[in-house]
Amino acid sequence: MTRSIAVAGKGGTGKSTIAALIILELCERKMGPVLAVDADPDANLGVLLGIDVKRTIGDLREDVLKELAGLPAGMSKAQYFEAGLHEIIEEAEGFDLITMGRGEGSGCYCYLNSLIRKFSEDLFPSYRWVVMDNEAGLEHISRRTTSNIDALLIVVNENPISLKTAKNIDIITRDLRNEIRSKYVVTNMVPRDKLENLRRSIEELGIIHLHDIPRDEKVEDLIFSGKSLREINNAAVKKCIKDMMDKLMCVSLKF
Repeated sequence: MTRSIAVAGKGGTGKSTIAALIILELCERKMGPVLAVDADPDANLGVLLGIDVKRTIGDLREDVLKELAGLPAGMSKAQYFEAGLHEIIEEAEGFDLITMGRGEGSGCYCYLNSLIRKFSEDLFPSYRWVVMDNEAGLEHISRRTTSNIDALLIVVNENPISLKTAKNIDIITRDLRNEIRSKYVVTNMVPRDKLENLRRSIEELGIIHLHDIPRDEKVEDLIFSGKSLREINNAAVKKCIKDMMDKLMCVSLKF
């Protein structure tokens, strides 16, 4: 059975970093194959995982709209699109990566989005885990271009706006109760002297506080030098991610 985790939050909270570390933790535990889905328009997940993304679903979607009249003889739009979707899967050791890419332009995307939905529903069962890095608006979940989510992790930091974003995400997902089974808040890079006040604010949100992820200079150094998080060795944050995943598997992601 496939288990799925979606990570969301305000830009700058480090959600993409946490998503990447979760993927690497699952691979280290030999719990693959893992499908990594970068559903954030900023598309940083590939960089963090050391993958050179050549093409995105957004690129493919635009190409299909431009080339409808010139499709190969005997090939339907659905067949052409599905062939392209398989080509944009980036393969790595223990995981594959799909990048959603830019948002929609001015054309009609309803049919193409339905194909993306079907593609994800057909593809996801091939993986033991699916981990998705989302934008704050959860576009691909709210448009139902992705499958059900077992656990949504909402990342917040000391910036009060991140809490407001968390509240907005909670509101967005209330209408998707059949799509998202559990929701949690994860704090990231919050100074110790500010954690207690932040935890009280999280209690007021009414969302379960799952874990605190501390600032880690080793992680920051890798990111700022443009290196993959796969190069992390004995960073303290690795143990925090391990502990968080142990807790998550106990309460929400049991096999």
